[in-house]
Amino acid sequence: MASHVVVLDGNYRRHQVKVTPGKYMTEVLEEACKKFSNLNPSNFGLKNNNKPIDLSRTFRQTGLASGAKLELVQVSRTPSAVSIALQLPEALASSAAGGRLTDKVPSDTTLWLILRKFESSGGANLNFTARGVTKVENGASGAGRIFYEMPNLNIMGRELSTFADLQKTLAQLGMNGGSALIRLSFKTTDQPLEEAMSEIGKYFKEEEAAATEEVEPRKDVETITHALQRLPSSEGESKDVDMTSGTSETNTTTEDPSPYPETVGDLPPPLTPSKRAAEKSPSPEQVLGPDQRPVSVYRPPSAHVPLAATTPHNESDYEPTIAHAKLHQSRLLNNTHNKRLLSDAEEERVNKERAEKLANTKEVSIKIRFPDQSSIVAPFTATDTGAHLYAFVRGVIVAEDQPFKLVWNGKGVQTVSNDEKKLIKDLGFERSVLVNFHWEDDARESVRKATILKPQYAQTAREVAVPEIPSVDAGEEDKTPVVKEKPKESSGEGKQKGIPKWFKGLGKK
Repeated sequence: MASHVVVLDGNYRRHQVKVTPGKYMTEVLEEACKKFSNLNPSNFGLKNNNKPIDLSRTFRQTGLASGAKLELVQVSRTPSAVSIALQLPEALASSAAGGRLTDKVPSDTTLWLILRKFESSGGANLNFTARGVTKVENGASGAGRIFYEMPNLNIMGRELSTFADLQKTLAQLGMNGGSALIRLSFKTTDQPLEEAMSEIGKYFKEEEAAATEEVEPRKDVETITHALQRLPSSEGESKDVDMTSGTSETNTTTEDPSPYPETVGDLPPPLTPSKRAAEKSPSPEQVLGPDQRPVSVYRPPSAHVPLAATTPHNESDYEPTIAHAKLHQSRLLNNTHNKRLLSDAEEERVNKERAEKLANTKEVSIKIRFPDQSSIVAPFTATDTGAHLYAFVRGVIVAEDQPFKLVWNGKGVQTVSNDEKKLIKDLGFERSVLVNFHWEDDARESVRKATILKPQYAQTAREVAVPEIPSVDAGEEDKTPVVKEKPKESSGEGKQKGIPKWFKGLGKK
């Protein structure tokens, strides 16, 4: 009776794979990935009862029973280091200590590149991949013809002796870590050496082309990302981005891009946030605050009851609709799928993109909220530091000599440090940030109860405008038309069928 295993993917699809005792688990993985929409076997592994399976072993060596269920899971794309020991044949054993060459290589390295790497290791000039042997045909005379001598690799009893086999990576053979022993030997082929060398060149060209295809799209994406980050903002510049070429043409008005100095010494008086704000008169809703920054001041609420509690609302807004139910079901379905964690290289790329995004951020809007619920909104640029923020707040409050601290919610509740750390680059401020003002314990009690803002700012304060949110109406797909059926005319009593009595009684309990 033939043995088999059942492979299940993340969508609960299953595929039965026939196995023999000597079949390698990498072959099982490749067959399953080919069945499931031609997946890349390098990105997946197999598990049985939540235990990973060594893909370099045969079915007999894994100890699995016939009919075992295997799970197809995603693995990290970051290559891991594998310790390789290359056992040389007797004719070349004297070239290395103990007849072995050892080194660590990434798991995405092909066997051919491993041989090329060992050829020049240790200062020895060995030849593993371009060997030839002279043969004299029967009845012929002369020097004969040179034929190619193919390297033959034995890995855990598995023979690999073709150009296609030597292009396989260690990961494709199931070796993603640890150590492995490779036994090297040579066999004479019937292929002339010049034909073999041309075929070797073809394999290397294909490998270089594949590597280029993997690198080039990433460059295009990064170029487009940088172009999108430089789209026009409030700085008065316009850009035309060519999405096909990843380049952008910039039309910028003549303006000083950075009004602040590049370095901040012993906290010199900060300059104006932008020349535009200095040249234009402030709007009626804004006044010029400390350091000539345009600020918007909002007074605290006059009523003790929050405005949201007094706003009338529609009860139907809180009734779930069919769209809500469909959205809830789709989220539950998405949560059941296995999600691969980011690899080290992907996390590094994400952090690099975030750092580039912060470097391209020119200005953020910071709202400082005080204990009496009054607030001030002001812009800060990329060169502003925590010390500039403290100096600005100290310039709008009455008790400038009293200690206070500024708290914001970044990765948890954090206190803005009064030092030379940049608000955008170092602290990670983006877009609009809310900063809460708190008095230190050493502040006087009389200061805590008095008015916080200076008169020139408190007099210009205005009410916070609360936008009116329209009521949520059910979509057309959620509205089910109610069709009233007319009672059929018949010879009976003509009573219209209504709701059963037992159903009406459920609502009274």
